[in-house]
Amino acid sequence: MTYDSTQLLNELENAVKDIIHIVQTDFATYSPRELNWKPTPEKWSVSECLEHLNMYSRYYNPAIEKAIQEKSHFVSVKDFKSAWIGNFAVKSVHPGHTKKQKTLKRLNPIHSELPPTVLEDFLTHQQKLQDIISKSRSVNLNKIKIPAEVAKLLKLRLGDCLRFVVVHEQRHIQQAKAVLNGMSPLIA
Repeated sequence: MTYDSTQLLNELENAVKDIIHIVQTDFATYSPRELNWKPTPEKWSVSECLEHLNMYSRYYNPAIEKAIQEKSHFVSVKDFKSAWIGNFAVKSVHPGHTKKQKTLKRLNPIHSELPPTVLEDFLTHQQKLQDIISKSRSVNLNKIKIPAEVAKLLKLRLGDCLRFVVVHEQRHIQQAKAVLNGMSPLIA
């Protein structure tokens, strides 16, 4: 699939803005106790959804930023061509993909002691992601490759990597919103 690079980055930037807005308006009004509420012991709380995304951000944000710095000589081109592996990765975490995905143990925050700063940490990572998307406008989204977090030998084109990160976040924000919707009548 081919995308106009500028349009793709605009869409990703807007999606991150929407994620930030949701977290600031829908999640920030809840107490830490409420954000840690779980529908069942094996399901994630809102805080666990956000911490899972924080785990990914702790890997991808520095990895992408480093790759952009090292490969800044790959100047921007009009079109970004998604690779089959990038499309596969994006489809597998898309919010509309209803098949349950198994999370690797090292990326699964369930039953963890989460700091009370999970929400603030998430918003800090999102601000950094906005900066990364902005920096991506001056480089070639096709040429820069980012090792995938789950399998470092697998490399995603920068455009696919950014698509994956944002869609993965949308999936878990949707999951966190569903937790809040189920919680409302239960916690006073």
